[in-house]
Amino acid sequence: MNKGSLLTAILLTACAATLATAASADPETVSTEHATVSLISEEPVAHPGETLWLGLHFELIPHWHVYWRNPGDSGKAPTVRWRLPEGWTAGDIHWPVPKRLRVGPLTNYGYEGTVTFLVPVQLPETPLADMPLVVGADVDWLVCREECIPESGRLSITLPAGDGAATSGLNARALFAASRARWPEPLPAGARFDLEENRLAISVTPPGLTTEPLGDVWFATNEWGPVDASGVQRWQRSGSTLELNVPLGDAPPAADRAIDGLLVVEASAGGATQVRGFQVRLAPRGVAQEAQDAGLVVSLAFALLGGLILNVMPCVLPVLGIKALGFVKEAHGGRRRLVFHGLTYSGGILLTFLLLAAGLLLLRAGGESLGWGFQLQSPVVVTLLAFLMLAVGLNLSGVFSVGTGLMGAGQGLTDGRGLHATFATGILAVVVASPCTAPFMGAALGFALTRPSWEALAVFMALAVGFALPMLLLSLFPAWLRLIPKPGPWMKRLQQLLAFPMYATAAWLVWVLSQQTDARSFGMALAGLVAVALAAWLYGQWAPRGWRLGLLGAGLACVLALAVSPMAGQDVAAAADTRGEQASWSEERVRDLTAAGRPVFVNFTAAWCITCKVNEQVALSTAATQRLFEANAVAYLVADWTRRDPAISRQLERHGRSGVPLYLLYPPGNDGPRVLPQLLTEGIVADAVSQL
Repeated sequence: MNKGSLLTAILLTACAATLATAASADPETVSTEHATVSLISEEPVAHPGETLWLGLHFELIPHWHVYWRNPGDSGKAPTVRWRLPEGWTAGDIHWPVPKRLRVGPLTNYGYEGTVTFLVPVQLPETPLADMPLVVGADVDWLVCREECIPESGRLSITLPAGDGAATSGLNARALFAASRARWPEPLPAGARFDLEENRLAISVTPPGLTTEPLGDVWFATNEWGPVDASGVQRWQRSGSTLELNVPLGDAPPAADRAIDGLLVVEASAGGATQVRGFQVRLAPRGVAQEAQDAGLVVSLAFALLGGLILNVMPCVLPVLGIKALGFVKEAHGGRRRLVFHGLTYSGGILLTFLLLAAGLLLLRAGGESLGWGFQLQSPVVVTLLAFLMLAVGLNLSGVFSVGTGLMGAGQGLTDGRGLHATFATGILAVVVASPCTAPFMGAALGFALTRPSWEALAVFMALAVGFALPMLLLSLFPAWLRLIPKPGPWMKRLQQLLAFPMYATAAWLVWVLSQQTDARSFGMALAGLVAVALAAWLYGQWAPRGWRLGLLGAGLACVLALAVSPMAGQDVAAAADTRGEQASWSEERVRDLTAAGRPVFVNFTAAWCITCKVNEQVALSTAATQRLFEANAVAYLVADWTRRDPAISRQLERHGRSGVPLYLLYPPGNDGPRVLPQLLTEGIVADAVSQL
């Protein structure tokens, strides 16, 4: 090649490189007279198969705004046309909760100040090119004050290859977190509407509605037309339910089709205004009301059946065995006294369930996110229950006797005494049953906690009746006791044998405590267990009375107060979590994994939930299930409710549950999850995965 040809080639190559560089040299930020718009990436590097979240960040000058997906009476939402590498796919914009903006007689929905719109981008599984990757976006937006000005910008961002870091003048992660915090929450099913002349009557029950005064409540549809954005919306509050009256727009909805929209609730708390948005799907009132009526009847039946099944849970069986021993001893005695004791036992159960339900409903009305078994999220309660279980076990082992106590209930049946012990046995049965969730219970209690108080209490009472029914029937029909051997030495041996499930329960509660608290508090609780055992032995040896009994009781109370005092002011949610972060659940992680094309199995569990632990052993932790998840690329996430976690509580509420366990299987993409049964087997899990 001669010198002229070589020089020509060099010049052509340089020109081509310059043109290529210019083609990808769009800025990351575009500024106009009214707005500064930036294209940002949550992650500095792109990886094959992942979901990459991109953001369009708007900074607006004062008093100017851009629009929500439904702009309201006027305006236009921002649009974006992506320029992506081959094989990349962009999803829909995720819209933060907007403000209502008054412009003269018109009402618009939009954003002032700053706002970040997030978009998920799915990357292919194939290896990415070993060179910087350029992502571009052509953005159009309408910025308005009273006058409106259309603006646009051509943006791009370069993601470096390897482990390099993209440069940006913005704190991208903080902006993404702030945007997600403004996303509306999915609202559980149950919202309904009715068309009344020129207005839309809406009834909805947002979760976690506090007793604080509400500043304002308003509703907007996702698309323009069904409601009048500038019309006056009236609302009133009835307990935890909101009733709205919204004027219809120029394109009224059909009376028999659901309406998708946004409910915004503004509440005053501590002098500040808290804004919460909810994604709402309104069902026609006729259809919804029939479903709700059927839901109450079905929930009552489920609660009754769940209460029956609760009797065979491992935490309850020892207490029922104790009570059955007393009934066996009285089988050949007076039927009237036996029936009376059966009714007294049932009364203890009904009263305890009533108090538990009332406390739960009052706390929820105060804004707490609580469910079935909420008391076991408190280390103090767990510790005191461990003390109680140890004391019951020592009593059954014969270390001490409290007269007409648990085993003495049999003698009490004979001589007309011991009703207080029978009543206490009913209370104890409910206390030890609280960590258990029987089949059918979860759906029933989840329904109850979204309904008015009288319906919720009715469901709880149906659960109590189902729980009390077996022992009540045994007392009403003593002939059934003839199937059990006559009283004899075997009863004493069975009584002592039943002590060991109580010891096992105490040990399990101590293990739960170890998941909730620090080493110092855990050590104090162990010392308290020793004190309980010593006090029981002293009582059994000397049977103190009068001032000696008072002294023993006061000493034990002081020791137990010292044992639980380190936990009284402890923030349970902030306690150290020894579980690895790799498998922990979060809504963001689920969104990222499903958007990346992976199915996700979420295990909502707690250390104190016996049903959860049984399911994990027989269905989730087995080698067969692990191989199944690995073969189908199923991500396994754990949502641990051992300690109080409002995010998990809200997720349970969204799926109509009041407590754990809850099992969700998310298919790839944006479809909703499938709810699996509360009792799992390997076959149930395998069938669900095969239907993905």
